[in-house]
Amino acid sequence: MNELRKDPTRGQWVLIRPEPPAGDGSECPYCPGAEAASGPEIAAYRKDGSAPNTPGWMVRVVAERDPYFRIEDELVREGVGMFDMITPRGASELIVESPRHDDTLATIDLEQLEDVLWLYRDRLLDLKRDSQIRDILISRRHKKPGVARHHPYSRVTAIPIVFDEKRRELREVREYYQYKRRCLYCDLLRQEITARERVVRLTKSFACIVPYAARGPLETWILPRRHQSLFEDAPRHEYASLARLLGDILRRMNKALDFPPYNLLIHSAPFSEHAADYYHWHVEIIPKLTKVAGFEWATGFYLNPTAPEEAAAVLRDARP
Repeated sequence: MNELRKDPTRGQWVLIRPEPPAGDGSECPYCPGAEAASGPEIAAYRKDGSAPNTPGWMVRVVAERDPYFRIEDELVREGVGMFDMITPRGASELIVESPRHDDTLATIDLEQLEDVLWLYRDRLLDLKRDSQIRDILISRRHKKPGVARHHPYSRVTAIPIVFDEKRRELREVREYYQYKRRCLYCDLLRQEITARERVVRLTKSFACIVPYAARGPLETWILPRRHQSLFEDAPRHEYASLARLLGDILRRMNKALDFPPYNLLIHSAPFSEHAADYYHWHVEIIPKLTKVAGFEWATGFYLNPTAPEEAAAVLRDARP
């Protein structure tokens, strides 16, 4: 049984989870024709009217085969002496982004990428109807060249608490709003767009910047230029604009860094919080070019060898 246990000395949650069995290395369970191996689909976009759990899909959602969180579990909050434990009720879903095994977000066509983003929205809207879920994270891990590729998918993780990183972020933006009555991210955007030195690209709807205190080389954020707290509330035309910008930035990274591994995260306000005034959804793309060293582990400081201003210039020049 998986368990969420809280460390009372740091206020952080830890998922206690047995190591899952290793795969057998057989055929990919997410390629067309192997739908039975990946389990029943939760949702899919199909352009030819094909039946569920058969080939013919463009984007498809399935439950993770060894999930971190399960929608079937009963939510139990329990005190274990002085400690707190919660059963991991929630959801662990995979959004299979393309029928083609070797696709990436940088190589799929614009319409396909827009469908992926729109399905992110659909899953957020569906899962937030569950009153026992408090927060959802959409993430994607892209592996480095030379590592065996897996089928392109994103992960949707829904949990009964607010993610620790989100909770810290909410604390900062809430305090900023309470003091200044303005959104921190809106102020950040105004300053970055005026200064321009860390701006990679601007469109009518979005800004792509390298953050002032980037945690690693070429970390980038994409933010809507108008205030929005929820990713799923964006109008359809903005998903098309985001798809164009996201594909462009990932291709620039590929050119500048020779196809780096990266983590992609979508930060949207938890629906358990009344954060419409002070939270601003955004996309974070973090290339994985450095290893966590002893100093970082001991102190909690990130070490970034590349100045954000230099990183922004590199990405501006790396036109695909």
